[in-house]
Amino acid sequence: MASDSGRRWYQPGEIAPTTGIYSVRHHGHRNPHQATVEQDETFPACRQCGNRVRFRLMGKEEAPSGKPVIE
Repeated sequence: MASDSGRRWYQPGEIAPTTGIYSVRHHGHRNPHQATVEQDETFPACRQCGNRVRFRLMGKEEAPSGKPVIE
């Protein structure tokens, strides 16, 4: 299941399945970047590209160290 979530792209309005580092892809106005999203947070829309932004889990946050674990 964790490997499936690492391949899936999430859309604004969906709930983050786990706390982690997510790759963020915008539609045509910004280079990809990374963001930390906490479990059960709603993925946000972008102020510029709206619901065309996508998020993909890159690594889970690991308690208590907080260092990401890359899958």
